[in-house]
Amino acid sequence: MGYSPFMLAFDIVLPCLGAGIACYLWSLYLDSHAEGRGGTHTEPEYVREINDRLSCNNVETERDLL
Repeated sequence: MGYSPFMLAFDIVLPCLGAGIACYLWSLYLDSHAEGRGGTHTEPEYVREINDRLSCNNVETERDLL
């Protein structure tokens, strides 16, 4: 008794989809974990420049008030 082509496609697609979702969730976890430690290495350069300018000018942002 053989498999139908539909079932063979599911046997190939579903494990790949599951692995892709697992990798995506793992990368989200690592990014959120890095933000908890400061996260400056994951921020783009322009975000660091804006944060430096805000710090130099003593600007209070909504983030500072929390």
